[in-house]
Amino acid sequence: MTEWLTGPRDDPAERAHRVVAAALRAAYAWTARRHRGDAMREVARMTGVVMEAHGPGRGPTTPLELVGCLRQPLGRLPALSAQADEPIAQAVLLDSDDRLTSDAYDLACEYALPVGGPSASDRWKPTWAQWMPTWTWMHADKIRGDTFNALRDGNGQEGYVASRRFLIEHPAGPLSELRDLISKTGVRLPPRGYTDIPADHLHRSSGGETWWWPCAICRWPMGVSGTTVRCRYSPHAAVYQLTGGRTASSRPSLSRVDEGRPRLATPVARPADDSRCLEFGVWRFVVVPGVSELRVKRSLEELGATVELWPQLDSYDLHVQAGDKKCQIDVKEYRSPHRLIADLRAKAPSAHARILLPKTHEHQLETLRTALPSLRFTTETKFHSEVRRALRTV
Repeated sequence: MTEWLTGPRDDPAERAHRVVAAALRAAYAWTARRHRGDAMREVARMTGVVMEAHGPGRGPTTPLELVGCLRQPLGRLPALSAQADEPIAQAVLLDSDDRLTSDAYDLACEYALPVGGPSASDRWKPTWAQWMPTWTWMHADKIRGDTFNALRDGNGQEGYVASRRFLIEHPAGPLSELRDLISKTGVRLPPRGYTDIPADHLHRSSGGETWWWPCAICRWPMGVSGTTVRCRYSPHAAVYQLTGGRTASSRPSLSRVDEGRPRLATPVARPADDSRCLEFGVWRFVVVPGVSELRVKRSLEELGATVELWPQLDSYDLHVQAGDKKCQIDVKEYRSPHRLIADLRAKAPSAHARILLPKTHEHQLETLRTALPSLRFTTETKFHSEVRRALRTV
């Protein structure tokens, strides 16, 4: 009777995964409760999922208790206290104003999976897509596949690389400037191209002008929650405090309020009129990992290596040559190593490729090596050392 809930495999790690997914759905439904009549029903359904995963007498037992837990680190839930990765255990899904946090947006990218039974109105149509943001309706592989296929179609290797790099380096901006750049370079765009900047990534000043700020790392519009501005991707998440301009129509400014990444330049507000950005899914699954791929490429070239991007129309990410040493590299940047393990089991990398974890994710190395001993893992720091040694022997 409960197979739709527990699935064919039900160990502690699977239950923990289910709790994270249910918590995300409940958090999203809670934020929609004022304009969606069935939102509280969804919160109640997800409370049932969380209760089943915990077992009798453990964890929240009412919808309001579950919502209270969503305002605290997820690791306080018993099912996650021993099973969750540290970033997940520390994640808080609802802020003090009951808005989705950056943690929620970030985790949804890897945990937006079906949880719950068939809908009452359509027995064969799952309800999970109704209770996650629209960009989570497709798996990351499908978003990447649709984007990359559009860039490859009749484009050739050089055109494909130029088009993909363009998306990473120009994820947002004034539409007139983007059109000029596209016309000059002849690059391809994904199916929907550039769209309006999401409303929760904009700030409206008292004079009626609307503004946005590009992330200092990925250049996509940062999220705006009240007077707090930060990138929706946690490893990029420098935190800023918004201050209004001297007059109602003047440009607002940001001041850094966290202690990380001291050398990041503070973004300057840009007018939202005529500005556009890539869709959230394309940003999260193409631009975000692409920023790391380009950064790794530049750092290896600074050491003296020769690096080719996305060889053979993306058979792998980087072809690196340092002296006589040649390597095929796939850069993997997942918030959850357990999700990465599942994806690598489902789709193994190229036979000769090594999987490289960028500096922000190097702590995942031993977990991945233990779970997947047949694959070859390295870190950005370790691989840099290998390249230096190879170049010294030339």
